[in-house]
Amino acid sequence: MGQKKELYINDNFEYISKPEFERKSDQALDYTLRFELDSTFLNVKVSRYKEGKVQLKVLDSIKTTFFKSKNEEFGENDILLINYYPGSDKCSTKAYKSNFKSKYNQYRRKFDKIDNLKQVFVYKSTQGLKGSGNEIDWKPDINNLIEKTFYPIPYPCGGYVIMNNKGSYISERGEYSYWNGLIREINKFTKSD
Repeated sequence: MGQKKELYINDNFEYISKPEFERKSDQALDYTLRFELDSTFLNVKVSRYKEGKVQLKVLDSIKTTFFKSKNEEFGENDILLINYYPGSDKCSTKAYKSNFKSKYNQYRRKFDKIDNLKQVFVYKSTQGLKGSGNEIDWKPDINNLIEKTFYPIPYPCGGYVIMNNKGSYISERGEYSYWNGLIREINKFTKSD
């Protein structure tokens, strides 16, 4: 059997050259992923932070799916924070989950003071979720809506999405925890659009 073909893409699923793939990123936290397929190795150059815009029908689906039971109205200045857990992976360690739980408890009041912030915790799989915080109201990713929209490949350790009521968003894909920088990102994002 012959050697497997190597393909290189960015996280927008656009083919790139090997030199472009190997070029050092300007962003220190960017990383690469490698997937073994039947006859190919797929190498993905990942930007840790991503900005974009979803169609309003997608935003409406997210609101309906995750907030219909809360009967919350979304105002023009409301911001949505989606915390995403992909299921058991290298971050499903006891230490990582304990850190996330601790940071959640540490920053919860700060997040609650942001008047126009609506927050949801979404999981793809409950496998490995236990220990991440029993007081957190985790919701299943129904029809893989969040995964398909923001996490189309298996990024390690989950991430977050901050989105406004026009569908503009910023996202971090990969390991994260609650921190002061996340509050700064929310505040910066609310002023940017």
